[in-house]
Amino acid sequence: MLERLEVKNLAVLEAATLEFGPGLTVLTGETGAGKSILVDALSLLLGVRADPGLIRPGAEHLLVTAWFDGRPFSRRVGPARSVPRIDGEVVTLRELAEATAARLAIHAQHAALTLATPRSHRALLDATVPSPTRAAYRKAYATYRALLEEEARLHEAARERERRLDVLRFQLEEIQKANPTPGEDEALAAEAEKLRHLEVLRERVALALQRLSGEEADALGLVGEAVRALRSAARHDPALTPLGEDLEAAASTLYAIVQELEQYLEDLEADPARLEAVEARLALLERLKRKYGDSLEEVRAFAEATQREIEHLETAETRLGEVRQALAEAEEAVWQAGQALSTARRQAAQALEAAATRELRALGMPEARLEVRLEAQEAPGPEGLEEVRFLFSANPNLPPAPLERAASGGEMSRVMLALALLTGSEAETVVFDEVDAGIGGEAAWAVAQRLDRLAAERQVLVVTHLAQIAARAATHYRVVKEEGRVRVERVEGEARVREIARMLSGSYSEAALRHARELLEGRRADV
Repeated sequence: MLERLEVKNLAVLEAATLEFGPGLTVLTGETGAGKSILVDALSLLLGVRADPGLIRPGAEHLLVTAWFDGRPFSRRVGPARSVPRIDGEVVTLRELAEATAARLAIHAQHAALTLATPRSHRALLDATVPSPTRAAYRKAYATYRALLEEEARLHEAARERERRLDVLRFQLEEIQKANPTPGEDEALAAEAEKLRHLEVLRERVALALQRLSGEEADALGLVGEAVRALRSAARHDPALTPLGEDLEAAASTLYAIVQELEQYLEDLEADPARLEAVEARLALLERLKRKYGDSLEEVRAFAEATQREIEHLETAETRLGEVRQALAEAEEAVWQAGQALSTARRQAAQALEAAATRELRALGMPEARLEVRLEAQEAPGPEGLEEVRFLFSANPNLPPAPLERAASGGEMSRVMLALALLTGSEAETVVFDEVDAGIGGEAAWAVAQRLDRLAAERQVLVVTHLAQIAARAATHYRVVKEEGRVRVERVEGEARVREIARMLSGSYSEAALRHARELLEGRRADV
């Protein structure tokens, strides 16, 4: 609910602060006093273009702040730019407009924002359509849309997926063909080192054999003599026996080493083909490590990960088929749910047309008629299979035309009043300007009664020149123009009686004052 409105430097209004309560609030004043200036102020919060010409002459900027349920919504307009805020934080103008529109609807000649688009027409009609029917369609459409988007993603990814699969399959085949084993590179490196240095090995081993058992240096022979010497000495000192045994074991070890070295030399043959094969294998393994990992273990891990990715990408093709099958089923379901919604809308449209036409005629438009047209769409949309458009005519000689173009400001306000009463789909705070334009008599009473009814459900603000409407208000403000400036004041008690009297007859005669009191007392009796 709108609780407070502060306006500074808007046109000829220097400053005004208005407090609002529930029910009906009216703004009255003499013709030309600028009663609609507060509607203009609220329109700025709904995103209406801010003309710098609205800034009061001599002021640097204008400021409009409205409090809804304790939260401030404001817009400061300067010569070059405007600054929208919610709760004191700067927001975009669109964010301010959307947040305000959720709380406030304005119906006036230049601010009939609620009925300006087919979207708003659909929302009003759908307020009379059973909610389970609307919910069933939205659920079916959400499923359909999600599958449609997934199918598009999978289709778009198909070409990239094939390119990726080609690369992965090549990498996996390269590794699998090489079939490396952990530690293989280290063993081959050792073998290659041996094969590259056969002559050095032969020379060094031969030298070792010569020193161990050669003619010039016979280490085995010398050790044998030492063993025999210790055995002889041990006959005289048994303490030498262990040493002799150790030396004899060493001699046996040397003998075994000599035999192995002789066999090593015998087996040590040049094999150029084997060296070439080992070096080629090593080069292959090094190439794999440069591409896929620092070690053969990492190369094998890369191959396993590649295999898993290939399997995942190959199943994506299967998923695309599954999605297309599910999409066909979802499309059928959304069409069925849409047709059910369309049937419900046609029924609701017929009822709304008849009820709205009756209301409009009671509101002073005897030849008015409202037509609700459903225009089929080529494909299902988020809200159904059709657009909803309101057509209007106040002249029996003119065919109905789009409401936003065919209705005047006053007619638009009365159409909205009728629809608000019939559909209930309205913001919590509703503002009407010119709703009483060009009417009087029974029509004026009808408008007043319906505004009173609407005010029992919502907060209603009305700019009016009809005493019948003003007398029904819970809160009454008067706009006064003095010396080129405008001020807004709250009227109560005798001041309100005099304002109602002025609205009735343009004077403060006893008859006018008596009639004003009767209107106000009648309102209190109704309450």
